Amino acid sequence: MDFENPFAVECESFSRNFDEVLDSQDWNKTRALVSSAEQYATKHIAAQYTPLFYSIGTAYSDLNKYDPTCKADDFLEKALYYFRTALDLLNSHELEKSEYIPYIKGLRLPLLTNYANALSKCGRKIASIRFYRQVLQINPNFLMAKGNLGIELLTYARFVHDTGHKNFLYHFSYDCLKSVVNDSKESIHPDAKQHFSKILAEYNESDVKIFLEKPLSIPEYSMGNDAEHAYRAWCLNNHLFLNPLNDLPLAHSCFAADVLKMPDLITDIEQTDVPIFFGIFNQLKQEYIYARYLCYKGCSLRDKPHYADTQTHLVDLFDFPQYSIRIEELKTAFRLLYSIFDKVAFFLNAYWKLGIKERDISFHSIWKIQSGHGKRMYRHKNLHQAKDNSGIQSMWWMYKDFNDIFGNSPAPKRERLNILRNALEHKYVKVHDSLLYEVKEPYIDQELTYHISEYDLQNYTLDLMYMVRELIINLSSSVYIAEKNKRLQSTNKGFIPQVNLIDYDDAWKT
Repeated sequence: MDFENPFAVECESFSRNFDEVLDSQDWNKTRALVSSAEQYATKHIAAQYTPLFYSIGTAYSDLNKYDPTCKADDFLEKALYYFRTALDLLNSHELEKSEYIPYIKGLRLPLLTNYANALSKCGRKIASIRFYRQVLQINPNFLMAKGNLGIELLTYARFVHDTGHKNFLYHFSYDCLKSVVNDSKESIHPDAKQHFSKILAEYNESDVKIFLEKPLSIPEYSMGNDAEHAYRAWCLNNHLFLNPLNDLPLAHSCFAADVLKMPDLITDIEQTDVPIFFGIFNQLKQEYIYARYLCYKGCSLRDKPHYADTQTHLVDLFDFPQYSIRIEELKTAFRLLYSIFDKVAFFLNAYWKLGIKERDISFHSIWKIQSGHGKRMYRHKNLHQAKDNSGIQSMWWMYKDFNDIFGNSPAPKRERLNILRNALEHKYVKVHDSLLYEVKEPYIDQELTYHISEYDLQNYTLDLMYMVRELIINLSSSVYIAEKNKRLQSTNKGFIPQVNLIDYDDAWKT
C-alpha cells in the first residue's frame, strides 16, 4: 500500500520553527511564534491542520513550565484547549483512510502523551493515567508514555489510603520506570531518561530488594455467571470500577469490585454528625454504580424488544429516531451522572464548613465567595482555601472544564456535554441510528430538536462517567489528605479515632 500524508505542508514549517525556538528557550520568540500560529489556526480549524494545534499546545505547555512571565493557569488552560482540539480533529471522518494510518499514529502517540502530561500538571492523576494507557495500548514500547505513567502511578499511590492498593501502585510504578531506564535502544531523549532514573533512585533500597523486584502475586476471583461476568468484564476493561487498581494498565478479576471507601475521620468527642459523610459517600457510590449499569444495558444490543416496550403505540414519522427502553437507559445514565456533581458539592460544603445555604449549593457555588441575589446575597468560604490539597486541585480543574467561557476553555468537548444535559432536561432529544440517518455531530434544528447519533450518545455518556468516577475517587482522596493533616497538626486530646463501621451486607440489597 502507498501511504499518503494527509496533513498540510504548512504544519511541517510551523513544527520546525517551534522546535527551534523551544530548543533555544528564547521565550520572547516562542510567544511571538505562538501568536502568529494562533492567528493562522483560527482560520484553519480543519483535520489537515491537526499537527498545528498539537504544536501550539506543546508550546503553551513548555511556556507554562519555563516562561517566568506565565500567569497562574493561563498557559496551561490554552495547552489543554489546543491538545483537545487536535484530538477532536484527529478523530474526524476526513482522516479515516487506511493510507493515512502511519501519519495518524505518528501524531496520535505524542499528542496523547503531551495531553496526559498537561492533565498531570493540573493534578488530574486519574485522567492522565487513562491517556497514558491509551498510548501504551497502541504502542507498548512508547517509552515517554511508559515513564510518565510510572511517575503518575507513584504520585497516585501517595494519595491512596488503602495500604494494599498503595503497594500494587508502587509495584507497577517501579516496573514502568525500570523498563524505561534499562531500555538500550535510545528511544527517548537522554534528559528524559536521566529524569526517570532520578525518580527510580528515590525508591527505598530495602523495599526494592524485599518487594519491588519480586513478581507481584495477583489473586484471581470468580466474576459470576455468564451475565454477571459480561457486565464485570465490560466495567473492568473500560476502567470503570470505583477502585484505584482499575486504573492500572492490566485487567484482573481482583480489580473488578467497587471497593473504594471513605478514609477514617477524626472528630471532637461531642460531635455526633460524622456518620453523615459516610452515608453521603454511600449514596454517591450507589448512584454512580446504577448509572454505570444503565449505561452498560443501554450499550448492549438486544435480539428482541424489552417486554415493557411491546404494545406501546408510537407514531412513525419516517425520520429514523430510536425509541426504546435501551435508549432511555442511556439518557437516564447521562442525567444521573451529571447530577452527582452537585451532590459532591453538598458533601464538600458540609465537610469544609463553607457556609453555603442548602438552596445555593452546587458544583459552581463551592468555588465562589458569595451566593444568592439582591438582598439575599451573602458571603461564604470556598474551596480555594484547600487548593494545596491535590484532590481539591483536581476537582477545581474539573470545575473549570464545565464552567469557563468555552471560547477560551480548556475543553471544547465539555460544552457539548452541557448542551446535551440541558436538552435532555428541557427539549426533545432525537437519537438516530447511525446506519439509517447520518449525524456527523450533534446539532439543534430550527424546531429546537436536539439531534444526536446513538454512537455519540454512548461516547458522551462514557466520557461523563470517566469524569464522575474521577470526581468520586478525588473526593475520597481529598478527605484522606485533610484528615492526615489534622492528625499531624493536632495535639488535642479531645480528638479520637473514628469508631469502626461495619460493611453493608450484599444480602441486604434485595
